[in-house]
Amino acid sequence: MQLDIDKIFCCHHPSPKLAERKYKLIDFFSSNNLNVEWVESGAPEETKQYNNDSLVHKIMTRGPVECRNNIDKSKDLSYRSMSLILKHNYCYEQQIENNYENILILEDDVDLFGVFSETYFNKCMKEFKQLNLGMLFLGSCCGLHYPNTEPDKYVYFSEDLRSRCTHCYILNIDTAKKLLKYVYNMFDSVDWQLNSIIEWENIKTGWGEPSITQLNYESSLQ
Repeated sequence: MQLDIDKIFCCHHPSPKLAERKYKLIDFFSSNNLNVEWVESGAPEETKQYNNDSLVHKIMTRGPVECRNNIDKSKDLSYRSMSLILKHNYCYEQQIENNYENILILEDDVDLFGVFSETYFNKCMKEFKQLNLGMLFLGSCCGLHYPNTEPDKYVYFSEDLRSRCTHCYILNIDTAKKLLKYVYNMFDSVDWQLNSIIEWENIKTGWGEPSITQLNYESSLQ
């Protein structure tokens, strides 16, 4: 594949339980001649140096059922959530440091084995640029889709769009600079945190249709 993107990152926690995810994606990247940087830093243990009171509170009040009113489970999930945020922050930092105009960020549960292709991606990038977007969420979960899609159009924008999970999204360098204003202010899970920043910074955000799903994903949100 020849993708119209300056850099691809894939976030992965190096755990034996998650190794199969990485092996599948390595095969996909290799067979399609895609150069991808794996982001495995920011282990949960490293996150304990940061304040996570706000995040723990949100997990206990609106997170998975098994975490509600359970401080130990909520803290454990908060460390894992913060670990993922650190991985995404690393991607933003690298984008700015290396002057990448546009980057693609993936997570290791992304399903690239369906609609994702060179034609699909490059058409999305063309429309992303035409709409002058700051972020484009190609990934989706929980039944989030743009209504009233059109034939031969992949990218949609309206002022009220926010994040749509973080397993497959594009951002430009100006947006990365805005996101890094909040780099260690980890007050929510990564997608909900992005929702707030998108609103505060007035980031022009689009959704891709058809979207990229997650592998074996079932939402634990109620």
